Amino acid sequence: MNLLNISKINDAIELFHFVLCIRLQTLHDLHIDVAESYHCLGSAYYHKGEYDRSIEYDKKSLKIRLGDDHPDIATSYNNLGSAYANKGEYDKAIEYYEKSLEIRLNKLEHDHLY
Repeated sequence: MNLLNISKINDAIELFHFVLCIRLQTLHDLHIDVAESYHCLGSAYYHKGEYDRSIEYDKKSLKIRLGDDHPDIATSYNNLGSAYANKGEYDKAIEYYEKSLEIRLNKLEHDHLY
């Protein structure tokens, strides 16, 4: 990653933190928009290579998201799997990838029943 990209990611992180602060002041802590802010921060830190911070924010997002089988949860689990894989924690990565896959397969199965 070059310095220009890192600068853009840092700008994005700053903006995401600003948005999160506004959302926390105007919405309740468990609002889906707060979860989205945490998710954006998790993604930004992932792309910056700060996997521990990525995991921290993705887990915060997961606590708020829409339910155990919602497609957004599958995305969050997949992001956590990727972060753990990049840290070399492959057992945890597989655990989260499997959770993501299970949700996606269940959703696909349900959508094709009709």
